[in-house]
Formats: sequence, structure tokens, C-alpha cells
Amino acid sequence: MISRFILVALLLTANVLTGVGIVYSKHSIRKEFIELQSLQDRFDELQVEWGRLQLEQSTWLTYARVEKLAREKLGMSHVRNEKLVLLKLQ
Repeated sequence: MISRFILVALLLTANVLTGVGIVYSKHSIRKEFIELQSLQDRFDELQVEWGRLQLEQSTWLTYARVEKLAREKLGMSHVRNEKLVLLKLQ
């Protein structure tokens, strides 16, 4: 009689512990999945920002913009042939 009681108690304990383990593992998986979704959203945001920065960089480096800044800010201009001086090295 006592051995049967012990067996039932052990099986009940094992059953409860298995249930708790399943609940814990499902909770952990859901928590990790939420973090994964958050990281994927952040990755997408960073990809959009990277594309915007590349576009901005290409805008800043266009030849027309560099030429305009050279004229306006530095007072530079294209060299005309009459102002061109060639030096010979001996």
C-alpha cells in the first residue's frame, strides 16, 4: 500500500515538474522571439538610415556641388589658356 502511494506521489510530482518545465520553456521561447522581432525592426531602421546616408553622401560629393563650393567659398575658377604657365625642369 505504501509503495503504491509513493509511486503515485512520484508520478504526480514528475507530472507537475514536467508541466512547469513546459510552461517555462514556452515563456522563454516567446521572450526570445519578442527580442528577435525587436532586433529585426532595429535592423530594418538601420538599413533605411544607411541608404539615406549613402544618398546624402553622394549628393555632397557631386562634381557640380564641389565646383560650386570651390567658386563661392574659395574663390577658385577654371584656368584659362592665357593664364596657363608651363615650367620646364632641367
